Amino acid sequence: MAKKNYNYFEQFEKQMALCEKAAEQLVEMLEDYTDVQNKAEKIHDTEHHADEQLHELMHELNRSFVTPIDREDIVQVANAFDDITDTIEDVANLLDVMSIEDVKPEAKEMAKLILEGSRSLSTLVSEFHLFKSSKKLNDLIIEVNDVEAKGDVLHRSVLKKMFRDEKDAIQLMKWKQIFDTMEETLDYIEDVADLIDGLVIKNS
Repeated sequence: MAKKNYNYFEQFEKQMALCEKAAEQLVEMLEDYTDVQNKAEKIHDTEHHADEQLHELMHELNRSFVTPIDREDIVQVANAFDDITDTIEDVANLLDVMSIEDVKPEAKEMAKLILEGSRSLSTLVSEFHLFKSSKKLNDLIIEVNDVEAKGDVLHRSVLKKMFRDEKDAIQLMKWKQIFDTMEETLDYIEDVADLIDGLVIKNS
């Protein structure tokens, strides 16, 4: 039997907290680029914890008769959080597996945007349960979208610079994959904000 007072909005906040933690760990990894394998493993541990939180939510959802929003919407939002932690882990793994020795300053900038977007999204998610009355949600959604837009500009700029200046094709390939994955992470952060935006409209 499902827990009588299982709070899906609180569970969203727990998932989002792990997204933010993974983003913090990625920034720390790039700012102090030593012991890379160990730091990548710590991000993996956070991602694994996020998977456990997702499984808990799905388990409760399978046993629930009444939910605060449609079941398919809960699944979509929960999986969207998982996409964020997955791609942050992907970035850390790429840095480790591809034996990146020197971090490009733009990668540090992009990681800071991922953290900024995660923190903005955390504030948005904490406000989500008030969707019928909150006056803050729209501004918070715009805030997340603005961070993603900054990431798009940085992504295009660094790719243009690399294709112009990088003479080593292997390094170009490696860094393009890393920056593409970082930009994908920002896209997933924006996706959650857009999902919440749509759900507010749907349920108001």
